[in-house]
Amino acid sequence: MFRRVLQQGVVAGMAGGAALATVLRLVGEGPIGRAVALEGGGGDEMFSRGTQQLGGMAASVVYGAALGAVFAIAFAAIRRRLRATDDWRAGVALAAAGFAGVFLLPFLKYPANPPAVGDPGTIGRRTALYLLAVAWSLVATWGGWRAWRALVARGMPTPKAVPATLAVWVGLATAGLVGLPPNTDPVNLPATLIWQFRLATLAGAAAFWSVMGLTFGWLRVRGAAPADLRAEFDQPEPSSVGRS
Repeated sequence: MFRRVLQQGVVAGMAGGAALATVLRLVGEGPIGRAVALEGGGGDEMFSRGTQQLGGMAASVVYGAALGAVFAIAFAAIRRRLRATDDWRAGVALAAAGFAGVFLLPFLKYPANPPAVGDPGTIGRRTALYLLAVAWSLVATWGGWRAWRALVARGMPTPKAVPATLAVWVGLATAGLVGLPPNTDPVNLPATLIWQFRLATLAGAAAFWSVMGLTFGWLRVRGAAPADLRAEFDQPEPSSVGRS
């Protein structure tokens, strides 16, 4: 039941968080260390860099557990409306949509920067703009999904429905990317270092969402018969008899 789905989401999110921590430790630590050195850090630090790394890795797992719970709630809410033939495919599809909606589109507008970049006085504004970008990205993803369902319900064949859905999604996403104000904080680090950090962030997010989706789908189908999986979500919708 839902409790089992929630537990599976938390476990999958922790696995994704561990993958995120591993990628950032292996790929992202170099750019972060160089950015801190250029900023002039490394004097009297309260915690050593090694302690900060361990804390960041632990935080990634906790973050993954929290996001995995949200992922499970979303999965339970829309599973019956997904056209995937099994829960493994449904989990992977939802993770792909989450990667695009929660991370990729906001990243295109406000790409990640190392800790040394940005005016501390504008952190509130930057955070608000990023959350607004995430909200709009989710709206665009929802709009694309609704367009897909409407086109399929009208009998449009998949080869035509897919590009039409992508056009709706790209149009909505572009409106948000163009309409949101830019980040005006100066970037005072070498461009190579900035892009190394951004690519590491992109790789970490891709690892998180892919591992979480694959793990969640595997947990859903492991040791359960297809009929058991369908029984959790294939409940009849409320009858419309008697409604005008």
